[in-house]
This record gives sequence, C-alpha cells and structure tokens, in this order.
Amino acid sequence: MSFFNNCSTIIRRSNKDMFFIRLEDGITFDYFNCENELVSSQKIFPKTNIDFTNFYISLDKDDNIYGIYNDESLFMIEIPKDSTKVSSKEILSYDNEKFDISFPYIKCLDDSTHILYYVYDTNYSNACALFHHYKQRDCWIENKIDFIDNILLDDFSVISNQNSLVVFYFKLVDYHEELFFSQFNSSNLTWSKPIQITNSGNNKVYLSILKDSMNFYHISFCEKIDSGYVVRYINGYLNEGSFDIEISNSLTKPSTCMYPSLLKKGSITYVMWVDFGRLNTSISYDLGKTWSNQKTDEFSVEDDFVRARFISNYKDDLPYNASCIFTTSSAVEILGF
Repeated sequence: MSFFNNCSTIIRRSNKDMFFIRLEDGITFDYFNCENELVSSQKIFPKTNIDFTNFYISLDKDDNIYGIYNDESLFMIEIPKDSTKVSSKEILSYDNEKFDISFPYIKCLDDSTHILYYVYDTNYSNACALFHHYKQRDCWIENKIDFIDNILLDDFSVISNQNSLVVFYFKLVDYHEELFFSQFNSSNLTWSKPIQITNSGNNKVYLSILKDSMNFYHISFCEKIDSGYVVRYINGYLNEGSFDIEISNSLTKPSTCMYPSLLKKGSITYVMWVDFGRLNTSISYDLGKTWSNQKTDEFSVEDDFVRARFISNYKDDLPYNASCIFTTSSAVEILGF
C-alpha cells in the first residue's frame, strides 16, 4: 500500500463530537457522535473539482465550524455550534475567466474576518500575488502582501500572534525558493514589508509551521540537496522585523522526502514525513537540538494513508499541537506517533 496525495480534515468539538471532512466528488461532512458512531453524512456539490488547493476549514473557540472554498467565487461554509447542519454562501467574487485562486484561507479573529489566498493570471501561472481581505463589521479592506514568482506554488502558513496574523511563504530569489514572512498590523490594517528568513540558494517545498505555548516557532520543509530532497527543521523566535533562528538541522539524507508535518506535545517535538510512499517519524526531546533515528510506521507499509488537518477543542486533545497529521484512508486512524 502507499501514500495518496489527498488531505482531509478532522474537527472535534469540546463535547467530543467529530466531523470528518473529505474532498471526494464534492465536499463530504461525516458527523460522528461522542461514542464515535457515524450519525449523518452531508455533501456540498461545487461546480468545479475541489481539492486541498482550494479548500480550508477551521473551528473557533466556541465550537463554531467555518471554512472557505473556491468555486469560481469564494464561498464560506458554516456549521454553528450545537448544530450539525452545513450551509454555504458566496462571500467574494472575481473574474474567473482571467484569474484563478489557490489555497484560500479564512480566520475569524475577535469580531473580524480575514481571508488570504494566492491569485494568478490563468495565462501565466508562474507568478501570483498573495492577497488579504479583512472584514470588520460590513466593510471589506483589501491588501496585497507580496508579488511572488514561483516554480511550484506551495501553500503558505498563517499563524495567529497576539490577536493578529503572521504569514509565512516561499518566494523565488535568484531562481530558488526562500522563506519569507510578513506581519499584519491591526492598528493601521496593513502588512509589514516581507522579511526573508532563509538564504541557502536551494529549492524548497512543502512548508509546515507551528507555534508552541512559549511563542517558539517550529518550521519544517523539504529542501533540494544534490539529486534529492532532505527534511529540514528550523526553530526560533519572531521579533519585530526579524526571525531569529536558534537551530537549523537536516533530519534526512537526500531522498524522495515530501510533506513534513510537525506535532508537539509538552517538550516533545515530532516531525513526520513521507518517503518512498512510507511514513517516517523522528523525535526530539530537547527543542530540536538532537533527533532520534527515523522510524517507519508499520501501518503505512500495509495500509493506504493520507494527510489530514486536525483541529480540536476537546480537553484530551488540547496538549497536542499539530500542523498536520497522517491517517489511514479507510478510517480515522492516526499514524506516525
């Protein structure tokens, strides 16, 4: 068996009820009660094909589920707390004959709504703009964060930071991807000038980021070395106008590595990644200074598996902080740790 490049979403509310959201022939919402029994299944049928490049969904602290998807316009998904009914509505339109959107993202923060996405000309897909829409009350404000040349358009990562947002993304510098970030200023509603973090001169892809309870940032991606890709891990602190790197390690030799994902519980940091269709994990007990030898998950050898975003308000899940996880394709069974 092997890895399938799909990405589902697992959302668990504080009462342990769970939604398993799959992007297969539309958007499917499987609802499980706290006993893990399938209660209902609902489906949204967009006009266009939906995959992880045009869909995002999340959960707020009050158990409201909300999301966004691109279907020739941007649509918002809502499942109010204490409800299992899924609804969707158009929130932003654009000229879909001239332009297209990738990796839409939505964040409801306090009384405002933030939407980020890449937009590009359909006749020239190797350059795009990273845009931000900010809604407060009934007013939308639009910002261009950066123009980006790209070889392979990779997803950006957005982190909440002191009631504001920080976005991390790859951008070509001398024909190689380097990591940048920009911070949103909630006082003047603008983004900071993009700041470059890496400068290795090697191609990079599959960005994964999480921030822990100490405001320490953990970053992983795949970097081209010789004829293969290694899993790179860096960490550090975000300061005003800079990112101070504390540690930078390569966790593998050059191979077919892809989709590194981070998970942290207490002082233990896990990095999981796919290599030759198998799931591997390395563990650090000292904030990334040293790492264990990689271990292959035996179930990833026997079963088909996929990536999944895991978002939870359930008390037993709160100690786990994950950028992404891996599950079997046939059931909600978490792999890798």
